[in-house]
Amino acid sequence: MRTGAGTPLKATSAGLPLRRRQYCLVEDGWANEEQEQRRNMKRHVAQEKVPSGNVSKGQTISRATVGVVLALVVAILIARPSAGAAIALRAATPDQRSVPRYGKLELTLDLEANYTNPFDPAQIDVYAVFVSPEQQPVRVYGFLFQPFRRRIQGGAEQFDPAGPAVWKIRFAPDTVGTWHYQVFAQDRTGRATLPPAAIDVTPSAFAGFIRRSDRNPRAFAYEDGHPFFPVGENMAWAGRRGTLDYDDWLAALSAAGGNWIRIWMASWNCALEWSRQGESGWQSGDYSGAGFYSLRNAWKLDTILDLVERYDMKAMVTFGTYGEFTEGGYFNEGQWKANPYRAANGGPCAQPEDFWTNAQARSLYRQRLRYLMARYAYRTSIHAWEFWNEAKAPASWVVEMASYLKGTRGFAGQPADPYQHLLTTTYGTPDIWRIPEIDLTQTHRYGEGSIPDHAPLVYDDAQRHRVYGTPHLMSEFGIDFRAPDGRYDPDGKGVNLHNALWASALSGNAGSAMVWWWDNYVHPSRVYAHFSALRQFVESIPWTAGAWEPLEVTAPSAAVYGLILDSSAMLWAHNPQHHWRNVLSKKPVAAMPSQEVRVRGLPSGRYTIEWWDTWKGGISRRESVTCREGRLTLRLPELETDVAARIVPADSEDGTKGK
Repeated sequence: MRTGAGTPLKATSAGLPLRRRQYCLVEDGWANEEQEQRRNMKRHVAQEKVPSGNVSKGQTISRATVGVVLALVVAILIARPSAGAAIALRAATPDQRSVPRYGKLELTLDLEANYTNPFDPAQIDVYAVFVSPEQQPVRVYGFLFQPFRRRIQGGAEQFDPAGPAVWKIRFAPDTVGTWHYQVFAQDRTGRATLPPAAIDVTPSAFAGFIRRSDRNPRAFAYEDGHPFFPVGENMAWAGRRGTLDYDDWLAALSAAGGNWIRIWMASWNCALEWSRQGESGWQSGDYSGAGFYSLRNAWKLDTILDLVERYDMKAMVTFGTYGEFTEGGYFNEGQWKANPYRAANGGPCAQPEDFWTNAQARSLYRQRLRYLMARYAYRTSIHAWEFWNEAKAPASWVVEMASYLKGTRGFAGQPADPYQHLLTTTYGTPDIWRIPEIDLTQTHRYGEGSIPDHAPLVYDDAQRHRVYGTPHLMSEFGIDFRAPDGRYDPDGKGVNLHNALWASALSGNAGSAMVWWWDNYVHPSRVYAHFSALRQFVESIPWTAGAWEPLEVTAPSAAVYGLILDSSAMLWAHNPQHHWRNVLSKKPVAAMPSQEVRVRGLPSGRYTIEWWDTWKGGISRRESVTCREGRLTLRLPELETDVAARIVPADSEDGTKGK
């Protein structure tokens, strides 16, 4: 949705030389030497606006100055050894002697090789084959890594290199016992192999990766079968404090019971590749074009994901956004002129639409996916990969990239993601949602201050997507796409957030609706309590016990949404006049009188009704009722706002969730 949080920062950066490299490392970016020489020449003949934490918007510095600085950096940092010596793979040092099941094993390689681009597997191919105790092989790719340190200077995050770039391999074993592995590397001079090694995998409390539930295909579950119901918000990018913003946001959301966020790999945040000479305000400043990756930004994303794990949360990672293929836009978010895949920037695409069909562009994108999987896929904290935010990718392109990650169709037998994370994208079409490799559907819903209540939209959206038989999320919503919800909620009551959260959970979605305005509404307005009450409720529901279906329910005037599974049901009853517009205008909202609600579909018998306080959380009271001939009658309390109820058989022990 919104695409920018002010002018991105140009962080401090410096490259460190690698063995036998035949490339230039400049501003943490990678560039072919001939291309870099041409760029340096161009810098001496023109002026360019350069975004920086120390340069005000619109201020210019000369390209000549930039060229001199970069030339000095190159002269100091680049010490080019002779090329052509045979590849040498001397060691792969594990970071621990044993690893817990689903934990991280990291190998650091002692490798000398010849290549002009360390990210191109056609030039340097590094991988390991791990063999489980059941003799099942898993191939995991290696990747180039450089450590950094983060610090605050002048209120802005800065990064400093903390060591040389090295090759690493990361692996998360899913089986207890002794695993055997072997590391391989190949460049243009030949192939190198290390002797076989072994690692012991010990039992752990980790629940594994998140999948679609076997027993409820519209829900998420861990590999051990326990349900995962996402409750959270978007945290697409940070402000001037960078990753340190995530320290604050994640701590607050986690304390409130939130367990999910969505992160963008945008050019102003954590993108791996972009043009060196992008447009002012939309890049972080250390890119080197298509096919060359920012090790600084890669480390930045690692840091954010480490924080996600520290707070026991999950993340959807979004690889790109629609603005990469557009110009202009309401927020001036169109970035096509700076896109590294654009022919004018050295890429293979004359027009934006060429990106989806051009063979070289597709090959470069698969190369990027390989690096992403090699570096991050071991993490059980990754809920899902999302190809695009609101880009209209053709179904044929989605099929190709999803198949590459899953190891299906033309890529059968070698998944780039050996852990088989969930896959999705936005925007989707019926053709995309029916692709077998796509695991969940999504929508984004905004108004222009014209939608008084998102609850009915959330409900209708959930029902429309049931046809696909997969989990569904409303992964973005807001009162107005143009401005934060705080414009319509100056007192921080969170009414629209509250209604959307509860409507989502009780309409059959696989998670809560995910509000967009994280940094300028949710956090400063401190509306986190709404996540707390919902999380308490959803943790009591056995989401993976079977396929929950819409509840047949009638009420005189309350809006009631609900779900049913065998002899259990749940519902949310809402006063439809309690919405943000009436609250903002201070219009008195009359409490709805107590009324009867009729529920159909439950087996006859005695039931316990748990009435839940949707604002403070927890069960406010219990009562017993009898269902006769499949009809159960409840009496709603007087409703100023809303209430939730859980209906369980009277002989149920405690109604707590199960697998």
